[in-house]
This record gives sequence, structure tokens and C-alpha cells, in this order.
Amino acid sequence: MFITYLMVISYKKLMLNVNDIRGHSQIKGNNILLSFVHILAILGSMSIFTHIALLGRQPELGLVELESILGSDGVDPFGSQSAILASKPNLDILGGVQKLGRIIYHGPTADLIEVLDITLLPVYDKKTPIAVSYYGLHATTRFVLSTGLELKNRLRHEGRSIRLITPTKGTDVTVAQLKFNRVLEDGFELMVAINKQEMVIALTEQIQDIDWYSRRDYDRPARSAKVGMLPPKLAQILVNSTSAGLVVDPFCGTGVIPQEALLSGRNTLGSDLSPEMIAASTQNLAWLEVQRPDVAGNWQIDGPADARELKLPAGCAVVSEGYLGPNMIHEPTGPQLAIIKAELRELYLGALSSWAPQLPDGAEVSLCVPAWRQGKRWSYLDILDALPGLSYTMKVFKHAHEPLLYARDDQIVGRQLLLIRKI
Repeated sequence: MFITYLMVISYKKLMLNVNDIRGHSQIKGNNILLSFVHILAILGSMSIFTHIALLGRQPELGLVELESILGSDGVDPFGSQSAILASKPNLDILGGVQKLGRIIYHGPTADLIEVLDITLLPVYDKKTPIAVSYYGLHATTRFVLSTGLELKNRLRHEGRSIRLITPTKGTDVTVAQLKFNRVLEDGFELMVAINKQEMVIALTEQIQDIDWYSRRDYDRPARSAKVGMLPPKLAQILVNSTSAGLVVDPFCGTGVIPQEALLSGRNTLGSDLSPEMIAASTQNLAWLEVQRPDVAGNWQIDGPADARELKLPAGCAVVSEGYLGPNMIHEPTGPQLAIIKAELRELYLGALSSWAPQLPDGAEVSLCVPAWRQGKRWSYLDILDALPGLSYTMKVFKHAHEPLLYARDDQIVGRQLLLIRKI
């Protein structure tokens, strides 16, 4: 029914164009042919892509995560903020996706109210909260409000009682707004994504559980200002870039990566050189077992142990964030940075060299290593050239390219993701 509906809409738009240019030049006729080819291309992709993902603050990391899980053909970037997907992943374990929606229209860009089939929208007997969010459209909050009011009035004419939730700024309703107003429980949100002449309309099915993120970020009993805090979402992306059932973290710190590995359904083994960090990880994972009893017994923290001397178990993936160097409030000078880089290169290359003979071909290693802001550019640790000599190669992704960097605007020390495969 949906494909037929889209074909009818596309055909009507094409016929309007034909009537508009009848009697005009052959060039315009050729444009119609191109429009028709474009419509056929959209119809061809429609049978493949069923869902759309709103990506996080750094979209390229979300694309890497989705490509790792769904494969390169199962993901297609759609504008700068979203990607269309061939199947529905589990948003609960994704760090780089904020919202996940089921596509109900995929076709030429058009007015939402004109192309929306309201029979595809959920029906409720009580007052229904609804929201409309736009992505990839250069518009104002007022435009989204106007569109939302037009949809509200159309639904009211159908006898429905509607409460409209609107963006506080920009063109999209936030995850926090959706959660506070129980939009997905009691109503629906329409995600409208526009990529040039192509448009997707989707019903939001899942959003990130921001309360659970906050709890496992800030409520854990053991924290450390000395080692810094790896964001749980970034830890999820690192874990999801690998596929082994056992995740080993040789620089486990306070246990963020083991925590996210457990929550994704993996077993995990952590170790660290610091007795303080061993105790912190053990305490935090014991806390996690209370919150999520299903992960009990699936983890082990060993040590103290030097990552360069670690004995790796068979069938594992190594996922870790090592030492990032000293905390900084000012950009380092050239000589200062040279000293820091030399120390950290020795650490990371020593660890990779030790792990290489223990790992089979195809084994995956996902690391966060430091990068330093130097004016308007970033300075990297520069260990990529040494990888082939250690029997490693960088993974190649279709939808994202090196360097993969995680950093906030105010950070001096960022994180470069090294996603590696043993060869």
C-alpha cells in the first residue's frame, strides 16, 4: 500500500510538471525525464531502507557504529544528521544514535501535509501528544510550529484530541522533551529528514534513555578525576565497532568500557596497572549488577597488570582507552608536546606489539588515543605508519573516513579512534 501511495504522489507531481512545461523547450523535457529517473531511483531504494536514525553530536562516529553492526550496504547517510537503515538495530546499545524511526514516506521533497497519509498515524482515544521535527531543512522554529499546527488541525477535523509539542529552539523536538511529555508512550513524533530533493518521513519508535545514561555516568560509586571520564556513549561506539563475544580492556580505569560491553550482551575482562583503578572498576561493576542483574557473573577484573605484559584470552576483541597524557588547560608548546608524544607512542606501540602474536588474523582492536588541539588544527599521536610492521591494518569504512576524532569545542585533549584489525 505504501509503495502504491508513493507512486501515485510521485506520478501526480510528475504530471503537474509535464503540464507546466508543455510547449516549452526540449531542455525542460529532459529535466522531466531526469525527475522521473530520480523518482524511480527513490522507489528502488525504498524496498531496502525501512528505518531512519538521527545521529549524535558527531555524526561520523554514529555512521561507523551503524556500519559496524549493519554492514556498509545496510546504512546510507541521509543528509548531515541522519542515516537510513535496511533494518532496525537495538537503540538501547547504540551510542551514536539519538532517535530511531520507522519510515512511512520516502520520496521527492514536498510539503509534509500534502504527502502525509494520516491513516498511517497511530490512533488514540484520549488526548494525544504529537511532535514534528525537521532535519536538513533551513527553516525556523516558527515554520515547524506552523506545520505542526496545520497537522493538529487536520487531525482534529478527523475527530482526534491533540496536544502539540513544539521545539524550544531550532527545528527539532529534543529527546528530553519527548520523554517529559510521554510523546512516544501516549502519542507520536514525526521525523522529517530532507536531503536535497529527497525526503523521508518517519514515526519515531525509540529514543535514547537519557536518564539511564545519566545514572551510569554520574551515579556510579567510584569516579576518578585523575584518569578522566570516558563518556558511556563513546564506550558504546568502541564496543560496537567489534563483534567478538569477549571484550578485553587492558586500561580499564573505572570500568566504563567493561560496563558498556556487559550492557551490549558481551562478556568482559578488565585490567589496569593501578590498584586504585582495579578497585574502582570492581566497585562500579558490582553496582551495575544491582541495577541490571542480567549481567551478573559475566565479568572479571584482574590486576594490577601492565597492558604491555597482558596475556589475552582466545577469541577476544581488545577495546580500550589508554592513558591520554596529563590534563591540560592550555595548548602545549611544541617541545612539551614532543615529550608527551614520545612517552605515549612507546606505551601504545609496546602494547600493540605485545598483543599482536597473541591475536589471530582478523581479530579486532579498538582504541582511543589522545589528540591535541594546536590552534585551528589537531596534532595526532602518529602511530598509524607503524601498524603494518606490527601486523595490523586500519579498518576502512564506506561512510566515514580517518581521522575519527571525538572532542568538544572547549577541549585541549581530544580522543582519536583507532579501529584496527590484525593481519
